[in-house]
Amino acid sequence: MNRPPAEPSRSYSGGNRDFPCQVLALDFDGVLCDSARETGVTGWKAGVTLWEDMVESLPSQSLLERYCRVRPVIETGYEAIVMMRLLKDGEDSDELLGTFPNRLHEVVARSGTDTAGLKRLYGAVRDHWLRENPQEWLSLSPLYPGPSHVLNGLPAGIDCYIVTTKQERFVARLLEHQGVRFDTEHIFGLDRGMTKEKVVRRLMVHHPGDPIHLVEDRLATLKRFLARPDLAAVRLQLACWGYNTEAERREAMGLKIHLLKALSLTEIANMEYP
Repeated sequence: MNRPPAEPSRSYSGGNRDFPCQVLALDFDGVLCDSARETGVTGWKAGVTLWEDMVESLPSQSLLERYCRVRPVIETGYEAIVMMRLLKDGEDSDELLGTFPNRLHEVVARSGTDTAGLKRLYGAVRDHWLRENPQEWLSLSPLYPGPSHVLNGLPAGIDCYIVTTKQERFVARLLEHQGVRFDTEHIFGLDRGMTKEKVVRRLMVHHPGDPIHLVEDRLATLKRFLARPDLAAVRLQLACWGYNTEAERREAMGLKIHLLKALSLTEIANMEYP
């Protein structure tokens, strides 16, 4: 990653607007991409290889709808395997919104492998699906129209990164399919083995003096940043169009996290922070 010069008052004049230099760290699923159905189907396909009672090649429409309702508690792709197992077992969707993190270990143990094995399986199932039927796979992960437009029109004063728990090759393929021009060196995914906090710390070093905006759809992730004093300068925003609940949005307001209704550079640049 190239280190830009440390000029704290730099700005870019785009058309009739001046944008001070900003750094955007954007989550992918739930901020740029509506991947709920694809992650659920991939979770099911992976589950078929683990459990004999998951015999259908695809989940039923009703089960997939239930998965979409509980998508806000999924952090990393392999967890979709666990969630599909619980939903197949008849677990209540509303209850899983509160209990799912505590059920992970139990279901991983039932799978006959470990977390690392489930991650490998999830990626392998995706790779196979993408090879065998790329159009079907791509169609189930559309980009949200607003954010994709923003990515293709970034002014020179904005440095943008994607910070995600998705594997980078899938992010790059989806962006390419949608005609979004994006530097793959600016994609930080599961492959790097870095927490989002560690990625953002690296961005702070490479962009000294520039505001860093973290746009996430998971409140739990933003709360982790709030708990770290060395990340207090990061400007936290919850993407309301993503995978979060009304209760989480109310909680975010109480924590002084900004609620974004749309990915607007003007809104982000003009936000006031304490």
